[in-house]
Amino acid sequence: MASPSVLLIGASGWLGVHVSNEFLHNRSSFTRLAILTTESKRHKFTDMETKGFELIIGSYTDASSFKGFDTVISLLGNHVMAAQPAIIDAAIAAGVTEFYPSEYGGDCHQGAYLTNPYFREKQRTVAHLRAAVQKTPGFNYTLVITGAFVEFALMPLFGVDTEKHTFVLYGSSEKRAEWVAAADAARYILQSTLLPKAAGRERVFRVPEGVYAWKEVVATLEKVQGVKYACTYYSQQDAVERAEACRERGDVDGELAFLLKKSLGEPGTVGVPKPWDNGVFNFEPERFEDSVRRILAERGDVEWTGIQGIQGL
Repeated sequence: MASPSVLLIGASGWLGVHVSNEFLHNRSSFTRLAILTTESKRHKFTDMETKGFELIIGSYTDASSFKGFDTVISLLGNHVMAAQPAIIDAAIAAGVTEFYPSEYGGDCHQGAYLTNPYFREKQRTVAHLRAAVQKTPGFNYTLVITGAFVEFALMPLFGVDTEKHTFVLYGSSEKRAEWVAAADAARYILQSTLLPKAAGRERVFRVPEGVYAWKEVVATLEKVQGVKYACTYYSQQDAVERAEACRERGDVDGELAFLLKKSLGEPGTVGVPKPWDNGVFNFEPERFEDSVRRILAERGDVEWTGIQGIQGL
Protein backbone atom coordinates (compact mmCIF):
# COMPACT_ATOMS: atom_id res chain seq x y z
CA MET A 1 0.00 0.00 0.00
CA ALA A 2 1.37 3.42 -0.99
CA SER A 3 1.94 6.00 1.72
CA PRO A 4 -1.21 8.15 1.95
CA SER A 5 -1.39 11.92 1.61
CA VAL A 6 -3.50 13.23 4.48
CA LEU A 7 -5.37 16.49 5.02
CA LEU A 8 -6.80 17.35 8.46
CA ILE A 9 -9.85 19.59 8.96
CA GLY A 10 -10.55 20.98 12.43
CA ALA A 11 -6.98 20.40 13.57
CA SER A 12 -7.10 23.16 16.21
CA GLY A 13 -10.10 21.64 17.98
CA TRP A 14 -10.02 19.59 21.14
CA LEU A 15 -9.45 16.19 19.51
CA GLY A 16 -7.66 17.82 16.58
CA VAL A 17 -4.71 18.77 18.78
CA HIS A 18 -4.21 15.15 19.84
CA VAL A 19 -4.55 13.85 16.28
CA SER A 20 -2.21 16.49 14.84
CA ASN A 21 0.50 15.63 17.35
CA GLU A 22 0.16 11.90 16.64
CA PHE A 23 0.54 12.48 12.90
CA LEU A 24 3.57 14.69 13.48
CA HIS A 25 5.22 11.91 15.47
CA ASN A 26 4.76 9.66 12.44
CA ARG A 27 5.48 12.19 9.69
CA SER A 28 7.65 9.81 7.68
CA SER A 29 4.69 7.45 7.06
CA PHE A 30 2.95 9.97 4.76
CA THR A 31 3.77 11.44 1.39
CA ARG A 32 1.98 14.67 2.34
CA LEU A 33 0.63 15.84 5.67
CA ALA A 34 -1.40 19.03 5.76
CA ILE A 35 -3.91 21.11 7.70
CA LEU A 36 -6.69 23.01 5.99
CA THR A 37 -7.30 26.43 7.53
CA THR A 38 -8.14 30.02 6.65
CA GLU A 39 -5.81 32.99 6.49
CA SER A 40 -7.38 34.42 9.66
CA LYS A 41 -6.58 31.23 11.58
CA ARG A 42 -3.17 30.57 10.09
CA HIS A 43 -1.43 31.84 13.22
CA LYS A 44 -2.82 28.88 15.19
CA PHE A 45 -0.68 26.50 13.17
CA THR A 46 2.67 28.29 13.01
CA ASP A 47 4.28 25.72 15.28
CA MET A 48 2.73 22.81 13.37
CA GLU A 49 4.02 24.19 10.09
CA THR A 50 7.51 24.54 11.53
CA LYS A 51 7.43 20.91 12.71
CA GLY A 52 6.35 19.41 9.40
CA PHE A 53 2.74 20.14 8.50
CA GLU A 54 1.92 21.80 5.21
CA LEU A 55 -0.75 24.49 5.51
CA ILE A 56 -3.50 24.69 2.91
CA ILE A 57 -5.22 28.08 3.02
CA GLY A 58 -8.72 27.81 1.66
CA SER A 59 -12.33 26.83 2.20
CA TYR A 60 -13.49 23.33 3.16
CA THR A 61 -16.33 23.54 0.65
CA ASP A 62 -14.00 24.42 -2.26
CA ALA A 63 -12.72 21.39 -4.19
CA SER A 64 -9.41 23.11 -4.90
CA SER A 65 -8.55 22.89 -1.19
CA PHE A 66 -8.44 19.09 -1.44
CA LYS A 67 -6.42 18.70 -4.64
CA GLY A 68 -3.52 16.29 -4.28
CA PHE A 69 -4.81 14.46 -1.20
CA ASP A 70 -6.26 10.98 -1.08
CA THR A 71 -7.34 10.98 2.61
CA VAL A 72 -9.29 13.69 4.44
CA ILE A 73 -9.88 13.47 8.20
CA SER A 74 -12.60 15.66 9.68
CA LEU A 75 -12.17 16.63 13.33
CA LEU A 76 -14.88 19.27 13.35
CA GLY A 77 -16.89 20.05 16.46
CA ASN A 78 -20.62 20.41 16.94
CA HIS A 79 -21.14 23.90 15.54
CA VAL A 80 -19.70 23.11 12.11
CA MET A 81 -20.48 19.42 11.86
CA ALA A 82 -23.50 20.21 9.69
CA ALA A 83 -21.12 21.30 6.92
CA GLN A 84 -19.70 17.80 6.47
CA PRO A 85 -21.94 16.68 3.54
CA ALA A 86 -20.81 19.73 1.54
CA ILE A 87 -17.20 19.04 2.56
CA ILE A 88 -17.54 15.43 1.37
CA ASP A 89 -18.84 16.57 -2.01
CA ALA A 90 -15.95 19.01 -2.43
CA ALA A 91 -13.43 16.33 -1.44
CA ILE A 92 -14.88 13.82 -3.91
CA ALA A 93 -14.80 16.43 -6.67
CA ALA A 94 -11.08 16.88 -5.97
CA GLY A 95 -10.35 13.16 -6.24
CA VAL A 96 -10.17 12.25 -2.54
CA THR A 97 -10.63 8.49 -2.10
CA GLU A 98 -10.95 8.14 1.69
CA PHE A 99 -12.96 10.32 4.08
CA TYR A 100 -13.12 10.18 7.87
CA PRO A 101 -16.20 11.98 9.24
CA SER A 102 -16.17 13.46 12.73
CA GLU A 103 -17.67 10.26 14.11
CA TYR A 104 -15.56 9.78 17.23
CA GLY A 105 -17.56 8.85 20.33
CA GLY A 106 -20.45 6.43 20.65
CA ASP A 107 -22.03 4.49 17.80
CA CYS A 108 -24.90 6.86 17.10
CA HIS A 109 -26.39 4.67 14.37
CA GLN A 110 -28.12 2.29 16.76
CA GLY A 111 -30.28 2.17 19.89
CA ALA A 112 -31.42 5.27 21.73
CA TYR A 113 -28.94 7.40 19.79
CA LEU A 114 -31.23 7.25 16.77
CA THR A 115 -33.89 9.41 18.44
CA ASN A 116 -31.61 11.88 20.24
CA PRO A 117 -31.32 15.13 18.20
CA TYR A 118 -27.81 15.65 19.57
CA PHE A 119 -26.53 13.05 17.08
CA ARG A 120 -28.58 14.16 14.07
CA GLU A 121 -25.73 15.73 12.09
CA LYS A 122 -23.50 12.68 12.52
CA GLN A 123 -26.30 10.46 11.26
CA ARG A 124 -26.97 12.78 8.32
CA THR A 125 -23.28 12.78 7.41
CA VAL A 126 -22.97 8.99 7.38
CA ALA A 127 -26.15 8.70 5.30
CA HIS A 128 -24.53 11.11 2.84
CA LEU A 129 -21.36 9.00 2.76
CA ARG A 130 -23.31 5.81 2.15
CA ALA A 131 -25.03 7.44 -0.80
CA ALA A 132 -21.73 8.84 -2.10
CA VAL A 133 -19.96 5.48 -2.27
CA GLN A 134 -22.80 4.07 -4.35
CA LYS A 135 -22.29 6.64 -7.08
CA THR A 136 -18.55 7.35 -6.82
CA PRO A 137 -16.23 4.54 -7.97
CA GLY A 138 -13.10 4.27 -5.84
CA PHE A 139 -14.43 6.39 -2.97
CA ASN A 140 -14.37 4.92 0.55
CA TYR A 141 -14.95 6.15 4.07
CA THR A 142 -13.85 5.15 7.56
CA LEU A 143 -15.66 5.45 10.88
CA VAL A 144 -13.53 5.38 14.03
CA ILE A 145 -15.89 4.80 16.97
CA THR A 146 -13.94 5.27 20.18
CA GLY A 147 -16.44 5.58 22.99
CA ALA A 148 -16.24 8.60 25.27
CA PHE A 149 -12.88 10.20 25.95
CA VAL A 150 -11.56 9.75 29.50
CA GLU A 151 -10.77 13.47 29.54
CA PHE A 152 -14.51 14.16 29.30
CA ALA A 153 -15.09 12.18 32.52
CA LEU A 154 -13.13 14.89 34.32
CA MET A 155 -15.07 17.91 33.06
CA PRO A 156 -18.12 19.73 34.49
CA LEU A 157 -19.99 19.48 31.17
CA PHE A 158 -20.05 15.71 31.71
CA GLY A 159 -21.11 16.04 35.33
CA VAL A 160 -17.75 15.87 37.11
CA ASP A 161 -16.12 18.71 39.02
CA THR A 162 -12.68 17.53 40.11
CA GLU A 163 -12.06 20.66 42.18
CA LYS A 164 -15.35 20.71 44.10
CA HIS A 165 -15.48 16.88 44.14
CA THR A 166 -19.06 16.69 42.92
CA PHE A 167 -20.83 14.55 40.34
CA VAL A 168 -24.19 15.26 38.67
CA LEU A 169 -25.91 12.77 36.36
CA TYR A 170 -29.25 12.71 34.57
CA GLY A 171 -29.83 8.99 34.95
CA SER A 172 -28.51 6.06 36.98
CA SER A 173 -25.05 5.48 38.42
CA GLU A 174 -25.36 1.94 37.06
CA LYS A 175 -25.30 3.22 33.47
CA ARG A 176 -22.24 1.77 31.75
CA ALA A 177 -20.21 3.60 29.12
CA GLU A 178 -17.24 2.87 26.90
CA TRP A 179 -14.10 4.97 27.37
CA VAL A 180 -10.72 5.62 25.76
CA ALA A 181 -8.00 8.23 26.28
CA ALA A 182 -7.87 10.87 23.54
CA ALA A 183 -4.20 10.14 22.81
CA ASP A 184 -5.09 6.50 22.15
CA ALA A 185 -8.02 7.55 19.95
CA ALA A 186 -5.53 9.58 17.91
CA ARG A 187 -3.28 6.51 17.59
CA TYR A 188 -6.19 4.43 16.32
CA ILE A 189 -7.06 7.10 13.75
CA LEU A 190 -3.50 7.35 12.49
CA GLN A 191 -2.85 3.60 12.33
CA SER A 192 -6.13 3.04 10.51
CA THR A 193 -4.94 5.26 7.65
CA LEU A 194 -2.11 2.80 7.05
CA LEU A 195 -4.35 -0.27 6.88
CA PRO A 196 -5.85 -1.65 3.64
CA LYS A 197 -9.08 -0.08 2.44
CA ALA A 198 -12.33 -1.96 2.90
CA ALA A 199 -13.67 -4.04 0.03
CA GLY A 200 -17.19 -2.97 0.99
CA ARG A 201 -16.33 0.74 0.73
CA GLU A 202 -17.04 1.32 4.45
CA ARG A 203 -14.59 0.57 7.25
CA VAL A 204 -15.72 0.70 10.87
CA PHE A 205 -13.26 0.46 13.74
CA ARG A 206 -14.79 0.16 17.22
CA VAL A 207 -11.94 0.77 19.66
CA PRO A 208 -12.85 1.69 23.27
CA GLU A 209 -10.43 0.71 26.03
CA GLY A 210 -13.14 -0.69 28.29
CA VAL A 211 -16.63 -0.34 29.79
CA TYR A 212 -17.20 1.35 33.15
CA ALA A 213 -20.36 2.27 35.02
CA TRP A 214 -20.62 5.85 36.23
CA LYS A 215 -20.33 4.62 39.82
CA GLU A 216 -16.99 3.05 38.83
CA VAL A 217 -15.88 6.33 37.27
CA VAL A 218 -16.67 8.15 40.52
CA ALA A 219 -14.98 5.45 42.60
CA THR A 220 -11.85 5.79 40.46
CA LEU A 221 -11.82 9.56 40.97
CA GLU A 222 -12.22 9.10 44.71
CA LYS A 223 -9.35 6.60 44.76
CA VAL A 224 -7.01 8.73 42.68
CA GLN A 225 -7.78 12.02 44.44
CA GLY A 226 -8.21 10.56 47.92
CA VAL A 227 -11.52 12.38 48.52
CA LYS A 228 -15.22 11.54 48.68
CA TYR A 229 -17.49 12.85 45.91
CA ALA A 230 -20.95 14.29 46.55
CA CYS A 231 -23.25 12.77 43.91
CA THR A 232 -26.58 14.16 42.67
CA TYR A 233 -28.90 12.28 40.33
CA TYR A 234 -31.71 13.76 38.25
CA SER A 235 -34.21 12.02 36.01
CA GLN A 236 -33.88 11.68 32.26
CA GLN A 237 -37.02 13.79 31.89
CA ASP A 238 -35.30 16.65 33.72
CA ALA A 239 -32.64 16.70 30.98
CA VAL A 240 -35.30 16.64 28.25
CA GLU A 241 -37.19 19.55 29.82
CA ARG A 242 -34.05 21.62 30.33
CA ALA A 243 -32.96 20.99 26.73
CA GLU A 244 -36.38 22.15 25.52
CA ALA A 245 -36.21 25.28 27.68
CA CYS A 246 -32.83 26.11 26.15
CA ARG A 247 -34.20 25.53 22.65
CA GLU A 248 -37.13 27.88 23.27
CA ARG A 249 -34.84 30.73 24.29
CA GLY A 250 -32.43 30.12 21.42
CA ASP A 251 -29.60 28.73 23.52
CA VAL A 252 -28.10 26.21 21.10
CA ASP A 253 -25.16 25.28 23.32
CA GLY A 254 -27.45 24.73 26.29
CA GLU A 255 -29.82 22.56 24.28
CA LEU A 256 -26.93 20.42 22.99
CA ALA A 257 -25.47 20.13 26.48
CA PHE A 258 -28.68 18.78 28.02
CA LEU A 259 -29.33 16.43 25.10
CA LEU A 260 -25.83 15.10 25.68
CA LYS A 261 -26.46 14.80 29.43
CA LYS A 262 -29.58 12.79 28.67
CA SER A 263 -27.52 10.42 26.53
CA LEU A 264 -24.85 10.03 29.21
CA GLY A 265 -27.35 8.60 31.68
CA GLU A 266 -29.62 6.72 29.25
CA PRO A 267 -30.48 3.38 30.91
CA GLY A 268 -29.74 0.26 28.90
CA THR A 269 -27.91 2.13 26.16
CA VAL A 270 -24.83 0.48 24.66
CA GLY A 271 -22.50 3.14 23.31
CA VAL A 272 -20.19 0.91 21.29
CA PRO A 273 -21.56 -2.57 20.59
CA LYS A 274 -19.15 -5.48 20.42
CA PRO A 275 -17.22 -6.98 18.74
CA TRP A 276 -14.51 -4.37 19.05
CA ASP A 277 -11.53 -4.00 16.75
CA ASN A 278 -8.66 -3.16 19.11
CA GLY A 279 -6.84 -6.34 18.08
CA VAL A 280 -6.36 -4.97 14.56
CA PHE A 281 -3.90 -2.42 15.96
CA ASN A 282 -0.43 -2.91 17.38
CA PHE A 283 -0.68 -1.28 20.81
CA GLU A 284 -2.48 -1.69 24.11
CA PRO A 285 -4.60 1.32 25.11
CA GLU A 286 -4.02 3.02 28.43
CA ARG A 287 -6.24 1.70 31.22
CA PHE A 288 -8.96 4.00 32.54
CA GLU A 289 -7.44 4.55 36.00
CA ASP A 290 -4.00 5.18 34.52
CA SER A 291 -5.53 7.73 32.15
CA VAL A 292 -7.26 9.52 35.03
CA ARG A 293 -4.01 9.72 36.99
CA ARG A 294 -2.07 11.04 34.01
CA ILE A 295 -4.70 13.56 32.91
CA LEU A 296 -5.12 15.04 36.38
CA ALA A 297 -1.34 15.38 36.63
CA GLU A 298 -1.19 17.13 33.24
CA ARG A 299 -4.32 19.25 33.75
CA GLY A 300 -4.22 22.49 31.81
CA ASP A 301 -2.04 21.28 28.94
CA VAL A 302 -4.92 21.12 26.42
CA GLU A 303 -7.43 23.90 26.01
CA TRP A 304 -11.10 22.96 26.47
CA THR A 305 -13.52 24.99 24.36
CA GLY A 306 -16.89 23.74 25.66
CA ILE A 307 -19.81 22.02 23.94
CA GLN A 308 -19.02 23.49 20.53
CA GLY A 309 -15.60 21.85 20.54
CA ILE A 310 -16.54 18.23 21.05
CA GLN A 311 -16.97 15.70 18.31
CA GLY A 312 -20.60 14.83 18.86
CA LEU A 313 -20.02 12.23 21.54
